[in-house]
Amino acid sequence: MHFYSGQTMHFYSGVDIPLAHTQGGEVTGSIDESVRHAVTRLAHIHFPATRQAADYLVRMGEDPATVHFTGCPSIDLIADLDLSLPPDTFTRYLGVGAALDVKKPYLVVLQHPVTTEYGHGFAQINETLRAVEGLGIQTAWLWPNVDAGSDDVSKGLRKYRERMQPVWLHLYRNFPPEDYARLINNAACLVGNSSSGLREGAYLGVPAVNIGTRQQGREHGANVMFTPHDAAQIAAAVRRQIAHGRYPRSTMYGVGDSGKKIADILASSSFRIQKRLAYA
Repeated sequence: MHFYSGQTMHFYSGVDIPLAHTQGGEVTGSIDESVRHAVTRLAHIHFPATRQAADYLVRMGEDPATVHFTGCPSIDLIADLDLSLPPDTFTRYLGVGAALDVKKPYLVVLQHPVTTEYGHGFAQINETLRAVEGLGIQTAWLWPNVDAGSDDVSKGLRKYRERMQPVWLHLYRNFPPEDYARLINNAACLVGNSSSGLREGAYLGVPAVNIGTRQQGREHGANVMFTPHDAAQIAAAVRRQIAHGRYPRSTMYGVGDSGKKIADILASSSFRIQKRLAYA
């Protein structure tokens, strides 16, 4: 069995190894969607994260008997987690910038490049910086991923910090998954374009503002507001989300038992290596 859930694929020659695919069938607003749907065609068994994604897989021609709605594995990690924020959260992971106080309201910002908008990352991150600067709230800002265009986003963050020396900003490389969940759970608002605002954010009820097209079309709960790359609109959305506060929990991405469901299904399944389209 080969298991696929990311953007890297291993191909086997001459060996009939079934492929399992998690989180297929999703609409995401990025080039990842093309890869995701291509892997769907290669996979023999599917574990979509939402009911809508499961329906899309069947409509794409996948055999309904091979499509199992299990929820998102990332929800498993936080379902039974103590989500209280340790007092040393902002000092334990170093980073650079101003000292942050866990006892005061804070924002979390995580904005990745959009690969299909290569060359625009510098201007886009500057709009977000202008917006957050005007809010006057201490901010834990995480470094972007390494997708194409990451250098432009990183350049914007570095130049801003070196030029402005903001007293409200601290930049972090990353957090372990458990502490990242605690970080966003206790934030006044999660800002940027990370899928965590839509997945974990929905389950936790965290107010989130998604900027730009990176998650365009992805299923989301009531906790998310969408804005273009415009400083005034971003700031207005963040203010509205902070004023609103927490949202009711959404279980659209599962309830925290997807790993067990997947394991049980794999343990009891047989696989037909030769696939056929299953259109009605």
